[in-house]
Amino acid sequence: MRRRAALLALLLGAASGLTARDGRLSVTVSDARDRTYLPAAFGAWRGAERDLRSLGLTVPDVRLEAASSAADFARRTGEPWFVAATTRGTVIHTQRLGALAAQGSLAVTLRHEAFHAAQPPALPRWLAEGLARVFSGEGGHDPLSPTGLEQVPEGELDRLLANRTGPGLPAAYREATRRARQLVGAQGWARVLGQRGPGFNTSPRR
Repeated sequence: MRRRAALLALLLGAASGLTARDGRLSVTVSDARDRTYLPAAFGAWRGAERDLRSLGLTVPDVRLEAASSAADFARRTGEPWFVAATTRGTVIHTQRLGALAAQGSLAVTLRHEAFHAAQPPALPRWLAEGLARVFSGEGGHDPLSPTGLEQVPEGELDRLLANRTGPGLPAAYREATRRARQLVGAQGWARVLGQRGPGFNTSPRR
């Protein structure tokens, strides 16, 4: 416990902000107020790593860069201001940690992005997003009503998810999550994550 506290306390001054490291995760915050949320961030990450290992996935060394504001996040990433986070290789860009914590989404956001950092690279976009939302627990808050996209082909669902500002984006995430959850329930995480022997089928049962 003392060693971990010491790691959390090791904040290094840098032009880009303040950086702390714990295990495989380093976090750079642009707003000094986000230091308050570092213990929660590292705790959520350790839990995600443990759960990913149980699925046979390994999280690499990852750098998380927390923006100073929604406008700063959009400038850095090119993503819409309302997106919580995005993972590019082994770099995760997030909104301010304090902003995520205020929304009650800090832990689920980090779990979602941890999945993306560890996922097999060959997963199609819809499946990667759906599995990340199942893994993080986000999908548990989705409405039970139909998405309206149940008959949409996978390629079209990928296109809807890639169009980050489209009006159908929330429904596309819900549909991707619905299909991913069905696949995991029917075939198990290991098979869905890439151990796709003969007969693997990505079309969910209706």
